[in-house]
Amino acid sequence: MSAPSLSGTLRPLLWRLLSGAALGLVLFGGESWLLLSSGLVGVDIPVDGPYAALAAAVRPILPGLLLRVAAVYAVAGAVLALAAAVLARAWGPRRSVPRELAEGLVLLGLLAWGHAISRPALFDDLPAVRPLLAWLVEHGQPWHPRAAVGAWLLLHGVLYMTRSGVPRRTLALGAAVAGVLVLLPGAVRWGGAGERHPLVVVIGIDAFRPDRLKSQGGTGEVAPHMERFLEDATLFTRAYTSVAQTEPAWRSLLTARWPHTTGVRYALTADSRLRLQPTVPQSFAQAGWRTVFATDCSRFHFEGPASGFATRLQPPRGAVNFLLEKLRYRAVGVFADHALGAAWVPEFIDNRALAGIHDPMGYAERLASRLVDESQQGPTLFAFHATAAHFPGDPVHPFYRRFVPPTEPLERRLRMHFAPVTPGAKGGWSREGAEALYDELLAQADAQVGEVLDALKRTGRYDDATIVLLSDHGESFHADRPDLAGATPVHGARLSDEEYRVLLAVKPPKGRGSGPAVVDALVRLVDVGPTLLDLSGLPALLEVDGATLAPLLRGGTREPLPLYAETGFTHVLPEVFDAGHWPGAPRAFDAYRIRPDGVVEMGEEAHAAILREKDTAAFDGRRWMRDSPRADGSVLRTCEGDCAGPDAYALEAWLDSVQGLTPEGGWRKVAGHVDDNRQSQPPGTLRTPQQLLRLRAGQSDGPANPQPRGG
Repeated sequence: MSAPSLSGTLRPLLWRLLSGAALGLVLFGGESWLLLSSGLVGVDIPVDGPYAALAAAVRPILPGLLLRVAAVYAVAGAVLALAAAVLARAWGPRRSVPRELAEGLVLLGLLAWGHAISRPALFDDLPAVRPLLAWLVEHGQPWHPRAAVGAWLLLHGVLYMTRSGVPRRTLALGAAVAGVLVLLPGAVRWGGAGERHPLVVVIGIDAFRPDRLKSQGGTGEVAPHMERFLEDATLFTRAYTSVAQTEPAWRSLLTARWPHTTGVRYALTADSRLRLQPTVPQSFAQAGWRTVFATDCSRFHFEGPASGFATRLQPPRGAVNFLLEKLRYRAVGVFADHALGAAWVPEFIDNRALAGIHDPMGYAERLASRLVDESQQGPTLFAFHATAAHFPGDPVHPFYRRFVPPTEPLERRLRMHFAPVTPGAKGGWSREGAEALYDELLAQADAQVGEVLDALKRTGRYDDATIVLLSDHGESFHADRPDLAGATPVHGARLSDEEYRVLLAVKPPKGRGSGPAVVDALVRLVDVGPTLLDLSGLPALLEVDGATLAPLLRGGTREPLPLYAETGFTHVLPEVFDAGHWPGAPRAFDAYRIRPDGVVEMGEEAHAAILREKDTAAFDGRRWMRDSPRADGSVLRTCEGDCAGPDAYALEAWLDSVQGLTPEGGWRKVAGHVDDNRQSQPPGTLRTPQQLLRLRAGQSDGPANPQPRGG
């Protein structure tokens, strides 16, 4: 081809690409204007007080972040323009700008159609499209837009054939290949196994309640992949967490220590309060293992270097993550929801906090591929925490049709909405509807788990891997409080089975073999780490609170060990559930502080108040022994369950020893509970708020830790 003809070919192509990129940037500018006009904190409006620190932390990050988002729009516009130009040629050889624009709009509409079915939360805040979106949510199927794309391509192929004289067989073959690629994406799956190294996989499902399993009273429809896994594993039916919140639960899991020993007793604990201790991943790393942690949400759970994981795959920490939810750049969700987009803008694509933009199943596929790759390079400890059941809680296709009836309002079907936990605050939502949405989100997390387990099976690594399936806490829908029906579910507010009983199932290499299918003994999340070390033949951690479950996995017995538990810090004031409780810590934004690097952490005053409001307890499987701070300054000790006999007093003494208490006198048993009494008890059995605060601070706060936890 001569230079003039080459130039004549490239110039129109370049013009189309630049024009499409320019249109993409115009769309980016339009969406940015809408975001600014909505009053995005820290971007276009003056802020003061605690929000000033948030704005100051976010502003330096925004330019680079927005440039990468703008690049997505530009590339998407260029690709659409090129595709539109190619399709427009089927109508005639002469170039027509209106025709190409029409082709581009049709392609954009087909893409939006598909995403409105697969992830409708991407468009649920656009009033203009709500009627159409409601119809698609009820009736749309993913194959509908794919079939439309195939028909559109076929139409253009026929038109081109009639003009150019291309043999019909050739055209038919090309159309068939195109149809297969459109209708069956992802049909070709990778497989095969590389070199086999020891592999330990820990999968956490946020907020999963064991009663969703068929064997524990559920229907068996919520978690089919987990149900199949239990056929090869041992299920511990009485497993409990020490704090029913993610960050403190995982810290206890990784260190095998109680929360008041780790220093992490609520979400967003300041780095200076973290008490450094050896962790289970550090033990694996010292033995030459690869250690990887992955999660799709890091707002209230971020694993830093102190966790011991050498590789940590998680969204950004701190203020920027709270900002990202406001940056609803829909084209990112439409055009960048794939591996390339995840590499370019991982803050959006691999971040579950971005409702509609994040693709949970695509994320699970990429994660499974990473797991397989890591396991082929050496001995590997791989931990994954799936958070689908947490806010914003947006179910994708086909999960939003599983359990919530179509009679519920559209906004309640597509996303978890906040309704305050205050008496009478029903929030336009029934308890049944809230639990149905919860089940759909758990089903979505179960599908992610299934993707990971299937990847291990396809590569031949499932049988010889140690796999632990667990949840960090449960969830309460306030079944005992009719006045709270429909309020936002909560975990960590009350020491109850609904919130503190967790899923725990362990599959040793080669399956459970002759081991029991079910173990009913009381076990704790702090036992998971010692179990992993034991099953992997690694040295045990010293002076920890957890103990290996290996004897129980082999069908033997283990010395009964009680649970230490304490309430967390939630959006619910404790007196909502417990009249007469100490009024509690502040729940406003100014309870937190923003570090110069953007990390959000609990402030000093709020920290002290949180420790003061905590209920603490011991549980031995038959009784709960609980201490609860009262509004009058006392601490009420109650016993729930079998509270007679020496075992109850032994548990009481154990709780005192764990908390570092040495009361001078005994407790007076009153009407099924143990109570303080000003007149009959010696001085010291009742504590003032100041005494309680000093006591709890002494058991949780060591010297300031100068090493930051965040990475």
